Amino acid sequence: MSAQRVEHVVNLAKGWVDGGVTPALVILVARRGVIVAHEAFGRLTPEPHSPSLECDTIFPLTSLTKPLTATAAMILVEDGSLGLNRPVSEYIPEFVGEGKDAVMVHHLLTHTSGFRDEDVEAYTEKKKGSVEIPPPDETQHPQINEYLFLGYDAPLWKPPGSEMSYSNYGYNLLGEIVRRVSRRSLADLTRERIFEPLGMEDTDYIVPDAVRHRIVRRLADTPHAWLNNREVQETPWSSWGAFSTAMDMAILGQMFLNRGIYGDTLILSPASVAAMTRNQIPGIGAQFMGAFHPEASWGFGWDIEGTTNSQYYNGTLYSLNAFGHGGVGAVRLWVDPVYEIVGVYFSASLEPFPAHYTPSDLFINAVTAAVVDV
Repeated sequence: MSAQRVEHVVNLAKGWVDGGVTPALVILVARRGVIVAHEAFGRLTPEPHSPSLECDTIFPLTSLTKPLTATAAMILVEDGSLGLNRPVSEYIPEFVGEGKDAVMVHHLLTHTSGFRDEDVEAYTEKKKGSVEIPPPDETQHPQINEYLFLGYDAPLWKPPGSEMSYSNYGYNLLGEIVRRVSRRSLADLTRERIFEPLGMEDTDYIVPDAVRHRIVRRLADTPHAWLNNREVQETPWSSWGAFSTAMDMAILGQMFLNRGIYGDTLILSPASVAAMTRNQIPGIGAQFMGAFHPEASWGFGWDIEGTTNSQYYNGTLYSLNAFGHGGVGAVRLWVDPVYEIVGVYFSASLEPFPAHYTPSDLFINAVTAAVVDV
């Protein structure tokens, strides 16, 4: 990589914080397993005397949690415990209603289950207080238990497999399947099968008390201030509930770049990585971020670049084999197998998502342009 261009990437990130685009930003760039940039800019909290942001600051992953949950599901597939082509109702008998028998586990992974979150939320709100919620299992969080139970019989928006609709409810269903099949809480399973083996010491669905002081905080009365709440840090939502650092997520990305291996640790087989990181829904479109995309291009837990993916936050210099995921608050991880890059952009944006001026796409372009040999 060009040293001059890598320096430019770092200066860009610093400039966005100095210019008020974001109050806090951690970046990490690695190529061929070598870290070329890992910097932190801004402050940990909005208070005037806040300590400076550190590279090991913990960020809420929000929707970047989904690849973690998908990885846990694929581990169970490799164990021979879970089948992606099996009906969701085989694992969750309470999942009932017209057309529900056609919803397969792989539909949850690709957001093509036929659920639309706004419809599910409206349906569950109407049921609240009018039905008796069964007690949660020992390995289930009460709030998640109630949320899932109220939606088990929610009607589908469209037939499964016909259109992509990005669904948090679908990923929470996936987390419930992982919990039931493994007979472990999602937090315990991911810690034992992913985080601890990879040395991802600062990643969890439930933040330990001892490290809460390292979580970045946002201004009150801003769109993402809810991420400051202790309840958020203690509720293991499989769609958006995990917390992590840039380094830990770079390790996850490197494991995927290495086709399932990190150092001497095997997390996934090359076959699973290949399945997760290719377009699993060719020819299927999506309404996403206020626009219709004729080719949604989604894998098992990952946003796949492909030939027609036009998400603004992906940048335009991605290779066609690149994959990644982001989350509200402007956090993003991407992996580009052609250019052998793993990149992390962790911001504490104050703006609502999507924010077209959150410059993760500009960052990705500048990083990719620093590669001078392929």
